[in-house]
Amino acid sequence: MNTPLPPKPLQTNGWRKQRLWMLGLAACSTLIGLFYTEELWRGKRNWEEAKRAFEAKGVKMDWASHIPAPVPDDQNVFAVKQMQKWFVGRGEAGWNDLCKKMPSATYAGLDIDSNTPRMLVAEVTIGLPGTAMPAGATVLRLDDPASRAEAAKLLTNALGPTASEPTSRYGVGLMLRRPEDVQPARIFLQCQTAPTQQELHQFLPDTILNAHSNPPDTNTVLKFEPDGEGSYRVTLPTLVNVADFLAWSDQLEPQFAVIRQALQRPYARMQANYADPNAVPIPCFISVRHFSQILGARAESHYLLGQPEEALSDLTLMHESCRPIMEENEPMTLVAAMINGAVRGLYANTVSDGLRLHAWHEPQLTALEEQLKAVNIMPPVQETFTMERVFSCHTLENTPKVPLVQMLMGIDPGSKSNSWRVLESRVLGALLPRGWLYQNMASGANLTANSGTLADSADEIIFSDKVEAFNKKAHGVDHWSPNTFIIAINTPNWSRAWQTTANHQTQINQARVVCGLERFRLAHGQYPETLDALVPQFVDRIPHDVIGGQPPHYRRAADGTFALYSVGWSGKDGGGARGKTTAEGDWVWPD
Repeated sequence: MNTPLPPKPLQTNGWRKQRLWMLGLAACSTLIGLFYTEELWRGKRNWEEAKRAFEAKGVKMDWASHIPAPVPDDQNVFAVKQMQKWFVGRGEAGWNDLCKKMPSATYAGLDIDSNTPRMLVAEVTIGLPGTAMPAGATVLRLDDPASRAEAAKLLTNALGPTASEPTSRYGVGLMLRRPEDVQPARIFLQCQTAPTQQELHQFLPDTILNAHSNPPDTNTVLKFEPDGEGSYRVTLPTLVNVADFLAWSDQLEPQFAVIRQALQRPYARMQANYADPNAVPIPCFISVRHFSQILGARAESHYLLGQPEEALSDLTLMHESCRPIMEENEPMTLVAAMINGAVRGLYANTVSDGLRLHAWHEPQLTALEEQLKAVNIMPPVQETFTMERVFSCHTLENTPKVPLVQMLMGIDPGSKSNSWRVLESRVLGALLPRGWLYQNMASGANLTANSGTLADSADEIIFSDKVEAFNKKAHGVDHWSPNTFIIAINTPNWSRAWQTTANHQTQINQARVVCGLERFRLAHGQYPETLDALVPQFVDRIPHDVIGGQPPHYRRAADGTFALYSVGWSGKDGGGARGKTTAEGDWVWPD
């Protein structure tokens, strides 16, 4: 008898489940495909609409339109190989290497910092009741405001003429005397109770040296070092003798001659592959800054030695070098624009230091005023809005997704220590919808559509309230969105950029006004009652405040000096009160 085989329901059920899974996967794949397709279509549509809106206004959004045209080598500043080598690049270029290799018999280096050997400038004995006064000491009282001014005079007399050294973190650095020739001031400070270190610093503040009161790497420039019971040695970083500095920097005269000759050429086009926006050349900040600092220190040294014409020559080279290296740098980058502002600010400060010391004569003042009148650092900053927009959109559209994600995450794909992050970036890059990149391109471009209203570069006015509102909007994404997530992490701090620009332009404008004031003083023996008296003989016009557009504030003091200040970033007149940062208080001359 044959027994029939039993049915196989499990196999049938398994096949049905498998088919359901396959159908489910197919449905999911279809939905995912539709999602990516829809996101790509929506993103491209939004981007094309944004691009058409800009092009209707005459703004070209394609990268090729912003590549500078080639120029003949014999007319190109950067066809001089030394100019390309010294000042182009993102690292330490040839100019720094050149200076490091220069022999130095008496001059140890430019940077004056907390590691610099210190020099003795005063000996202070605390004059408690019953304390004997040392021979030759000047008696001062801790509670007498007039004693502070007298102490400052004693200290400055001990040092002799000094000037700022542009690379110093302290704001001082150059002196006419040699350190070994300084005869320390001797002070007998009468008081009823022993003062604290803070009270001593308030009595003899860093500002008497025209120094920064809060250097970045130390609490004070002047230091009170205990020297036995009831006495202190007052020291500061050893300043550089100007003759030693000039002897060292004179070795650069052949290089200065090459630069002066190159600047005679009418065009400036850095050598690079402009077709790749990531390869667009930028000025080497380290080298440009170092070059400018050397020229600034040379100018300071020359006018301490009573050589204003030689000082003018150094400042003229600094002034003229800005044009090809930074201001004509195309396409303009934010880095180049900010370097230009920093160098122009250094130039203005060096001019102002000479004005403070009455070092300039009429011919130099006239030449400096003409140079300052030609300086407007705002147009390059405004131009960077267009270039940052075009650069970002080109990068998002043309960079493969994985390298783009790694770029945004700051990952070096060749680093073994970041293997997990590299893997993470590859996964994110594979999953990232291309449509989201187009959405960010559209959102970022639209965000800067009205950036031209933040400043009037031609009239040299910056609207700080509009800048702050714009920056808040650009960085104010408080929730994650596929349309804006790249904007949130990749937008420059425009508030900081414009604030720094406004401050530097104010320094330039104030130096120009004070050149006119000094010319008036040389002609009439005193400063005028109002700035209007300068026009038109000593200045063609009084530049208005960068913030607010009102005339700068000026008053002549009874002691024959003057006060000059401009309204700062807040837009509020603080009566000439300085702030702790450039965002606070008024901007007072000298800075």
